[in-house]
Parts: sequence; structure tokens; C-alpha cells
Amino acid sequence: MAIVRTVNRGENRYYYLVQTYRWDGAVQRKERYLGRVLPGDLERQRASLEREVWQATWFGAFQSIHDAYQSHLRTLPGEAIDKEREQFVIEFTYDTNRIEGSTLTFQETADLLEHGISPRSKPMRDIRETELHASLMKRLLAHPEPFDLPHLLSWHKAIFRETKPQYAGRIRDFEVRIGQSKHVPPPPFEVRPMLIELLRWVQRRSEDLHPVERAAEFHFRFENIHPFGDGNGRIGRLAMNMLLYGSGYPMSNIQYGKRSGYYHALERSSVTSSPLPFMLWFFRRYQRDGKLWLRLGPTT
Repeated sequence: MAIVRTVNRGENRYYYLVQTYRWDGAVQRKERYLGRVLPGDLERQRASLEREVWQATWFGAFQSIHDAYQSHLRTLPGEAIDKEREQFVIEFTYDTNRIEGSTLTFQETADLLEHGISPRSKPMRDIRETELHASLMKRLLAHPEPFDLPHLLSWHKAIFRETKPQYAGRIRDFEVRIGQSKHVPPPPFEVRPMLIELLRWVQRRSEDLHPVERAAEFHFRFENIHPFGDGNGRIGRLAMNMLLYGSGYPMSNIQYGKRSGYYHALERSSVTSSPLPFMLWFFRRYQRDGKLWLRLGPTT
């Protein structure tokens, strides 16, 4: 976070906003003159300077990932692109369900989705939620849908209509708590207007926010609202990926084995009422995972 630096020259006092950050192994600094009196919009100035730093660091890195990813896609025939996406659907479906308690292993998930082989002695709930999640994601990748409340509710219903019919496609009308979290989601009467405003925010900020920034902030804000009786994590991660995919960026899979960092980042943002901790965690992770595409491209 940027700090205020005071410089005294004779009887005059001058204020500067200073952001120190590390990039490419070196400590760097960005500074903004505030004037002889601290401005009333200091927090807005802090946020603005933070985004200037992001423009010079993260956003350039993300653009390189985007370009390399798109270049990679251009080198592939349609069947190969479909195969890559099908593989991602398997991996993402396994991890996003496993995070929420599914008992299916990765191999069982792959056998189920690729060959229709149902694992023995596993709950039918886990099997059907796996199949329905994968089916929905494949449909959205082939035919993207509008990012609005009716479609978000339909996505939830598509996954949980068989296993959680009391919750499927319905905004919660009761209090909920998140296990082992200090964050208390908003009361039921606030949920629908907050969710509608979040979806409007996504549309309003489509031009002035970076696509990775918008997807990350959306995910935190969605999980903070916790609009459904169950299935919030799965819908939130799916929606985040639909935002990335719709902007031409590679999708992101939060792996079950690395979920502790994900939980910790969401919790830090929740208790501070700021999306920043989660966004920075996601930025670092997205850049690290994006190195795969940088190794593959871009090509000419």
C-alpha cells in the first residue's frame, strides 16, 4: 500500500504518495505529489497509484500471456483446440468439486467424463455433480452466454438440480456461515440487490478494468456475498473463468492440492473488506501459471 511521505522545506510542508514494490527481482518506486495539504480523496489517490503500478507490472505480463495463448491457438487445428479444452474441463471439474468435498479421484473423474465409467462405491451425488458441471462448462465454452442474473441462476440449477433441488437456481433466503471463516455473509434481504449490483458492476467496468483484474475482483466479491445455499465456490470459480474466456485470456484452475493459499487469500480479503489481498494472490498465481503459454509462444 502506498504511504504518505512528508517533506519539510523551510516553513513549508509538502506531501507525496509513495508506492514501493518489487518487480523482476528489483525494488522499484513510484511517487505522486499530493500538494501542501493532504487531499480529501487520499484513498482514491492510493487506489489510483496502485493501478499505475499494476499497469507497469502485472498488466503487461498478462498481456504477454494473452498474446502467447492466442498465438498458440492459431497454430492448432480445431480438433486439437477442442481436445485441450476438454482436458481443461476434466481437470477443472475435478479440482473445483474436490475443493468442495467430492470424493472422486482425478482418475475416476477422467474415466467418468471421457468413457462414461462410473466409479464404484462413490456417492451418486458426487458422480452427478461431476457430470453436470462438466456438461455445463462444455456448453458454455461452445456457446458463451450473457453474464447476468437469469443465466447465473440457470448455471447453478444446471449443476445442482438433481443433488440439491432445494437450493438449485435459487438465491438464498436464510443466514449462512462459512466454515472456519471469520467472515459473516450478508443477511438474506441484502443478497439479491448485492448480487444484481455485482453483475451490473461487471458490465460497467468491462472497459476500464483489465480482464484479469475484473475476473479476480468479481470472484472475491461473489464469494463474499455467498448468494446460494450451497455451491458458491463452484459457481464463483466457473463464472470467473467465463469472464477470462470471454476476454480471450486462458482460464485458471485452482488446484485442490494448493487450496490453502486460495482459502487464506479469500479470508484476508474478507476480514479486511478489501479485494486487494485476494487479487494480488490471484495475480501472482496467474502469472506463474501463464508461463506455460509463454514457453509455447507467441509465434509468427
